[in-house]
Amino acid sequence: MIITLDFETYYDSDYTLKKMTTESYIRDPRFEALLVGIKADNTPAICLSPEQFKRWLNDIWPAFKANVALLCHHAQFDGLILSHHFGIKPKRWLCTLSMARYLHGQRDSLSLASLAVKYGLREKTIDYDDFKGRRLADLDMGTLERLGRGCARDCDTTYDLFVAMAREFPVSEYRAIDTTVRMFTEPRLVGDINLFADIRDREFQSKNERMYALGVGESDLQSAAKFTALLEAEGVEIEYKEGSAGPIPAIAKTDEFMRRLCECEDERVASLANARLEVRSTIAETRAGRLHDMASRGNLAVYLNYCGAHTRRWSGGDSANFQNLNRSSDLRRGIRAPEGYLIAAPDQSQGECRILNWLAGQEDVIERFRRGEDPYLPMASRYHGRPIAKGDPERQDGKTIELACGFGMGGDKLQARAKSQGVALDGKRAVDAYRETHPKVVYLWDQAKWVLDALARGLSFEWALLHGENGKLYHPNGSWLDYSSLKWEEGEWRLHGRRGWSKMYGAKLVENVVQWLSRIVTAEAMRRFEDAGYPIVGMSHDDVWLLVPCREIPDIIDPRIKYHAVLQDHKDKIIEIMRQVPDWAPGLPLDADCKIGKTYS
Repeated sequence: MIITLDFETYYDSDYTLKKMTTESYIRDPRFEALLVGIKADNTPAICLSPEQFKRWLNDIWPAFKANVALLCHHAQFDGLILSHHFGIKPKRWLCTLSMARYLHGQRDSLSLASLAVKYGLREKTIDYDDFKGRRLADLDMGTLERLGRGCARDCDTTYDLFVAMAREFPVSEYRAIDTTVRMFTEPRLVGDINLFADIRDREFQSKNERMYALGVGESDLQSAAKFTALLEAEGVEIEYKEGSAGPIPAIAKTDEFMRRLCECEDERVASLANARLEVRSTIAETRAGRLHDMASRGNLAVYLNYCGAHTRRWSGGDSANFQNLNRSSDLRRGIRAPEGYLIAAPDQSQGECRILNWLAGQEDVIERFRRGEDPYLPMASRYHGRPIAKGDPERQDGKTIELACGFGMGGDKLQARAKSQGVALDGKRAVDAYRETHPKVVYLWDQAKWVLDALARGLSFEWALLHGENGKLYHPNGSWLDYSSLKWEEGEWRLHGRRGWSKMYGAKLVENVVQWLSRIVTAEAMRRFEDAGYPIVGMSHDDVWLLVPCREIPDIIDPRIKYHAVLQDHKDKIIEIMRQVPDWAPGLPLDADCKIGKTYS
């Protein structure tokens, strides 16, 4: 049975999702549910008051909760309300917003109102100004009736939308939606409130001390005009780049001019450049503050956008990007396992590199992976023209080249990237060395040029394990990537995405496909982890966060020895699950690593 739910909640000018995160809005003391729309399968929807809904949960829900999937549009919102305020955790979640992300990307609005128009369904009729700033006790009967009809209508529309989208939606993806929703609606990770506060305050103090020492204010560094004036006062000649309305100063973090300024021998110029980047990049300070506030309200609710990227990968959401925590970040230490558990963080070892060479049929590289050899030494040796051993510092050059060049990166870009990582490379020589030793990968890029043309023409074709048809690439499991918007313009392929039109070429298509396949490998492993009894509480790209029980340690022998033996058993099992070769990828030599600890760090 599918039960469709839709909550209508109190809001006002300040207490609103336009100014607050989903988590902070729902956990705020001002929260109040006004009405709840309910629809059982395809029967007409009804609308209940909060008190009626509580009675429904007590009297009716227990009888069939084991066989029910709950359906909402934006299930994270309704689901956190349900778990936090009503203590309900359903067997399965369905979400039409998530399904719409898969089917339509994020180029257009995915609101229920917009999707209803797109699919020719009932339009939304709720006038939200009717109850803005009004509590349930303040609503007159006429307003309540209008709101109730609109709420029930939205339930009907959500169910009809689900039925319409289910005709196209890959069955293999429903469980990934459910897992994504539960990371947020059933949060179990604990935040270290004191550590988050320390990080927030330390970042704030560091930024202000730097500005004080330079004798500048925040506006001097934030404003492009004021910042360039400061540089010109120090005798710096400003370099420019093309902007949408003409030339603009090349002072973005990724601009080569700005990089040179940060490394300038003139200490004041370098300090000004680094101070601007620090002031404009308040990620650590802002995120630490948000995590501190979230932890003070309850467990860390990990919000991820299902299919947030074109390649179907997850992206961070709700203004707390758990997908982007640097390995060296202190914030990782603040993410803690609940009592009686540890956090395990398995991830693919060289996942994209393995998939790329397997897809291309680059057998010599694949064979090295199968034998468990260091995958970077041959590349380092080729680049340097002499044998490089595992302990040599030059091994890092091989790693940089092997991982960076698989998707057609040019010499100049490789050299700049390596420099930003503290590695000095001759970009052209490195690229030449890669392409000479990976001819099958280079051939795969060339094949992909033909594939782009076939996709744009809507042809039916086979490419490696994939099937192309009507502008889409289909995986054997029924999922697909959409290239139906491809067009040839001004001598290049362009694809329309959520950020507008972007350039496409053979090697970039290969990158898209490899990332997609890597995501599928991870999603399949996630299902196996859950089946094996390891709750998934978060993730960061290929890095899945699991809870490992550590309560029962028999004291027949030294408990410390037994403790480590139990953890090793868990680690071995988790790695084995992560490295399991999918049925659709025979011969793919997957491997994995896993760290287990009390904190995510």
